[in-house]
Amino acid sequence: MTGRIEFYDEPTAWGVILGEDGRVYVVRGSRAPGAAPRVGDTVSFEPRDTTTGLRADAVRRAAPARTGDARSPFRRPA
Repeated sequence: MTGRIEFYDEPTAWGVILGEDGRVYVVRGSRAPGAAPRVGDTVSFEPRDTTTGLRADAVRRAAPARTGDARSPFRRPA
């Protein structure tokens, strides 16, 4: 499945992906090898439905964020 990084906190290695199915998946640093994902990056991942919610496993960057795409709907206004 593909999706877009909507939030990622590098210090805690925790983030949120909005999947192509419209569902929200949690990603943890241990599940995202390589460079830390950035808001707006398109990623591919394996969706998992766990007892604690939806998870994204085997996350791989498919395309970097385009200029101007780095805004997240989860981010609060300044």
